[in-house]
Amino acid sequence: MNSSRAPSLETICEFSRPFFPGCQIEILPRIDFTDFSKHGQNGMRINPYTKQPQYLTSFIIGHLKKMKRRERKHDRQELFCIGVTMADIYPGSNWNFVYGLASIDDGIGIYSFSRLDPLFPNAEMAGPCTDEVRILILKRSISVFVHEVIHLFGVEHCIYYLCMMNGTETEEEMDGQPLYLCPICLRKMYSAIGKEKKHFNVIQMYTKILELCKSLHFKDESAWYENRLNLLNITANN
Repeated sequence: MNSSRAPSLETICEFSRPFFPGCQIEILPRIDFTDFSKHGQNGMRINPYTKQPQYLTSFIIGHLKKMKRRERKHDRQELFCIGVTMADIYPGSNWNFVYGLASIDDGIGIYSFSRLDPLFPNAEMAGPCTDEVRILILKRSISVFVHEVIHLFGVEHCIYYLCMMNGTETEEEMDGQPLYLCPICLRKMYSAIGKEKKHFNVIQMYTKILELCKSLHFKDESAWYENRLNLLNITANN
């Protein structure tokens, strides 16, 4: 993620941690999968609509599988290996693009943040972001990242409430998606964490996310978590 408009991977990981209590998130070394001399064929093509390079998801997932085995061959505790990129990606010749793709059986996913920039495909020529655009890209990136990691835990799209796990097909739907889980999906994550349920304290989770929302100037999300914490604390004290 070398783009000057790329969201901070460290910030995305920091925001994600409270959603997965008892789990650790580690940032592994970067991969330059555009380098043919290192990785051979990478499925690169020029998208006929954007005129920008795209990279084949199966190639990247295959490389992540090798990286996972190499980096963690003695570690039985690793759940997932996830790649994020500012390059545009596609899953096959009949597809225009894809935001991301996962191999759930392997616990591996690749997700592109390139189209989360409102100026895509001309973002690179636009220079650094304004604060408003920076917050928008970061919020979209966090939403996509957490949403997709939760999928790897086996949680499907939510059809019950307004929820981070709602399916989205447009930018408007994506921007209307909240940065919180509905009660049903929250319960699913509680069940998915398994033996780490002792770490699943919703008040602690919401408190940490509220701190992060305030520090990142996510105003609507800050108001939601603050209101929900007030309700939880009132209930706990009764």
